[in-house]
Amino acid sequence: MDKFVLPTSCIKKDIDWFEKNNFEIIDFDCTNWTEIKIIHKDISDHLGFPQYYGESFDALNDCLSDFDISSSGLLIIFRHFQFVEKKVANILLDIFANNSRRHILFGEKLLTLVQVDNPDYEIESVGSCPISWNESEWLNSKRDS
Repeated sequence: MDKFVLPTSCIKKDIDWFEKNNFEIIDFDCTNWTEIKIIHKDISDHLGFPQYYGESFDALNDCLSDFDISSSGLLIIFRHFQFVEKKVANILLDIFANNSRRHILFGEKLLTLVQVDNPDYEIESVGSCPISWNESEWLNSKRDS
């Protein structure tokens, strides 16, 4: 049996809506995302990260948190996402979900659509919110006992 490919009409309708609402759209084809180095290079190239981008998940998170988003918003699309190893997929989606919440605090819209070709594809929950200390209490030594 040939590989099952989902019709693109569902995601096309969504993308059309975002286009009509003037979102900037960055569309990734994840077919070749079989190595972390390739993933970081592709993301860095498409998002225009600085030369000093560290090609790590921490660096990705840092760059996304400082990323300039147009007033209409930014839509990130990951197509054929089933090619990404599940653990890496979870990390990536967590980072994008986290940054989506961070940007919304400043009135900026960062949204992510994920498309897979396998109707049986499953992934763990993403986007759990870590609790963090405020900047003035980040170090243990600065917290009252």
